[in-house]
Amino acid sequence: MSLSKREHDVLLYIADGLVEKEIALKLGIGQGTVHSYITSMKNKMNALTRAHAVSIYYREYPKWEIKA
Repeated sequence: MSLSKREHDVLLYIADGLVEKEIALKLGIGQGTVHSYITSMKNKMNALTRAHAVSIYYREYPKWEIKA
């Protein structure tokens, strides 16, 4: 299982409690792009919500590969 570097960054910001607008500002990208990363990440993880994605990630962390 793998996430892109950006998907991983977005996931960690979500875990820190940031919303799309705040994540976009931190990464210097648009909110729509952040939303796309979230959708892609949730699909890869079969997660229903952002919180579910964070839970899956931390529960199964050793299995996740982060690609540059």
